[in-house]
Amino acid sequence: MNPKKTTIEGERDEQRKRLCDEIMHRAATMMVDEVGASIPMMLDRVLTFAAAQACALEGSPKTAEAFRDFAKKIDEGLFHKVTGEGRRGH
Repeated sequence: MNPKKTTIEGERDEQRKRLCDEIMHRAATMMVDEVGASIPMMLDRVLTFAAAQACALEGSPKTAEAFRDFAKKIDEGLFHKVTGEGRRGH
């Protein structure tokens, strides 16, 4: 296995991802705490926004395929560390 190369560009991209994640977290918190949206409503709005933007950028077929690929990764355990699923007894 080859070690992952660390570059200034790669570090900047990782920092941008962390900052984007923080902004998304703040936006979600605002929707729920300040606007009074339920968590399912907030998730619907975030996913709808993301899907619409992706469709505008890449087209509906590519977006649908990307969502199917992501769903497959979720089914395969992408978030099991977060949910606790996949452990014995779960």
